[in-house]
Amino acid sequence: MATQSNEYSSLMDPASERAKRGAFVFFMLFNFILFAAFLMERWMYGGYGHAPAALNTGLGAGMLVIVLLSIVLTVMTRKRLDAGDDTGATGNLALLMLAPILLIVGTVYSWTELPIGSPFGGVFDLNGIWFVLQFALTALAILASFLKGKRAPERAKRERWVVYNVTSYWLMLAVLWVGFFLDYYVA
Repeated sequence: MATQSNEYSSLMDPASERAKRGAFVFFMLFNFILFAAFLMERWMYGGYGHAPAALNTGLGAGMLVIVLLSIVLTVMTRKRLDAGDDTGATGNLALLMLAPILLIVGTVYSWTELPIGSPFGGVFDLNGIWFVLQFALTALAILASFLKGKRAPERAKRERWVVYNVTSYWLMLAVLWVGFFLDYYVA
C-alpha cells in the first residue's frame, strides 16, 4: 500500500519563518501596552508614596534575580537555536520553565503579606493576577516547546519559530517584571 504525502502543512502554512516571528510582534505590542496601563494604575489608584512595610522587598529582589537569570538563559537558548544545537536549546527550555513557576509562587506569596483593603495592596494584587496568568501561559508554552523538542525533534527543527516566539514573549514579560519590581518594590 502506497503512503500518501500530506501536503496540508505547506498548503495551510505558507508564511515564512521570519513572517511568523514578525507577526507575533503585534501580539507582544498589544500585551506591552496593556501591561504599561496596569503599571500606571499604581500611580492613578494606588496613591503615591513608598511600598508598605508589609511588602517583602527581599522576596521581590530574589524574584528579580530569577528574572535576570532567565533573561541570560533565554539569550543562551536562542544562540543555541541559531547554531543548530536543538538538544542544548531543549535543555535550556527545561531550565527556563522553572522561572515562571518560581515567579508565580513568589507573587502568590506576596499577596499573603499585604493588608487587604489597602489601595496599594489592591492594585498590587490586580497586577499580580495579570502577571500570574501570563507566567502560567508562558510556562505552558515553554513546556509545549520542550515536549515537542523531546518527542518530535524533526518537527521542532522545522518549527523553530515557535521557540523564538515563546522566548521573545518571555523576554517581554521579564522586562515588564523588572518595571513592575521598580514600580512596586523600589518606588
